[in-house]
Amino acid sequence: MKLFCRHTELYNDLSESIRAFLPEESVEPAEVSLSDLAVTAETDGTAAKAEATYSGTAFAHCTAAAELPIKSAGDLVRRRMLKRAAKLSVYRLMCKLTGRELPWGSLTGIRPTKLIYSGDVSYSELNGVYGVEQDKCLLLKDIITQQEGLIEPPERSVDIYVGIPFCRSRCVYCSFATHDATKTALVPQYMSALTREIRAVSGFLRDKGLTPRCLYIGGGTPTALNEYYLEVLLRECAALCPTLEYTVEAGRPDTLNDEKLVLLKRMGVERISINPQSMQQSTLELIGRRHTAQDILLCYEKAAKIGFKVINMDVIAGLPGENAGMFSDTLKQIADLTPENITVHTLSVKRGSEINEHPDKYPMPEASAVAGMVDYARQMLADRGYSPYYLYRQKYQTGNLENVGYCIPGKQCVYNIDIMEETTSIIALGAGAVSKRVYPGQNRIERCGNSKSIFDYISRQEEMINRKLLLFQDI
Repeated sequence: MKLFCRHTELYNDLSESIRAFLPEESVEPAEVSLSDLAVTAETDGTAAKAEATYSGTAFAHCTAAAELPIKSAGDLVRRRMLKRAAKLSVYRLMCKLTGRELPWGSLTGIRPTKLIYSGDVSYSELNGVYGVEQDKCLLLKDIITQQEGLIEPPERSVDIYVGIPFCRSRCVYCSFATHDATKTALVPQYMSALTREIRAVSGFLRDKGLTPRCLYIGGGTPTALNEYYLEVLLRECAALCPTLEYTVEAGRPDTLNDEKLVLLKRMGVERISINPQSMQQSTLELIGRRHTAQDILLCYEKAAKIGFKVINMDVIAGLPGENAGMFSDTLKQIADLTPENITVHTLSVKRGSEINEHPDKYPMPEASAVAGMVDYARQMLADRGYSPYYLYRQKYQTGNLENVGYCIPGKQCVYNIDIMEETTSIIALGAGAVSKRVYPGQNRIERCGNSKSIFDYISRQEEMINRKLLLFQDI
């Protein structure tokens, strides 16, 4: 599809609006005379107006318009409302062209709760203007209720993220830049570089009088490290230990043994994840997991006996080859274990993943079936006493749906809330890790990322440390 918009800064957002309906569609910029779809947008100080017109081969002509009031002054507000009006006009046009509506309406951002927190949009406007389904609005209400008392960080506090880009194997839906920890010779070099970065940040925190609020070690799969390097990591992180929450994303049961579980507990880790994704053996084999469903149950039993404060378990709705019955069986088996957190993801088919590159090998369920899985999960978990407490969305998610974290009362993961709502600065360490400096009261966030390449991360270590500390120098 050829797309023209006079405001070129809106092109990517409008392209995403189109691909939400037509994920396989190629969207390219065009001169207005060559375009299938043209968008005109303007502001007059009191309203943002946009019109989207389609003149492609399937339809002689189709038009949709949107007008949004501008509630406060300022160029930033006008630009924000202009973008929303343009996206809304394209959304309404695509509804006409396809005969479909999307559960999140015209919203394409990954953090819909932020619209409510900003005060820009009410729940009724989300539903009546932006086309968000009523059930999704109620979901946002429930999440914001669960975040009360946790959303605002204490003064002089930051979160710390430490990234371990190693796994045992790559799942077919994964596009992360990871290496097999059992086959690469990079682990010692990487851990040496990461140790230098941890020590530099630890000293910086002390000098600035900053307190870690949450420490989250993610990946990859951190527990893909052997026992020696896992202990090295945890000992170095001891200087960063927070006052509130300490999490390690253990993930795969085939990376956890008795020695590692005991080590994690002894070193003060309070929260871990054991992520089955599915309890169907045929699915585990198809998606490239090197463990069985029984391994998941045994690993959970060991971890629960050791006494971690919180265990999280992830499942994915929409995995290849699965139907509603298989998903509901997975969820029932997980809920019967009564973990404190359960995260329900909707499959996102990322570019660079095996599924995206070889779709013929992976039979995918219909979007309507996946939507039913997600709805079932919410009702079933509510009946079991779980509440939704954080939500995010990704590009290329089946059915334009969402990922939701559920918890039993009082067991929210604060780091997950912080990273989604962006109210807390995050100092991120490791290859591919992105630090975020939040400027309270300014509606402003600045980012600083480490290189995704492990080789670059190791060779350009000092540059990355200095750039990060410069971002936080005047905090």
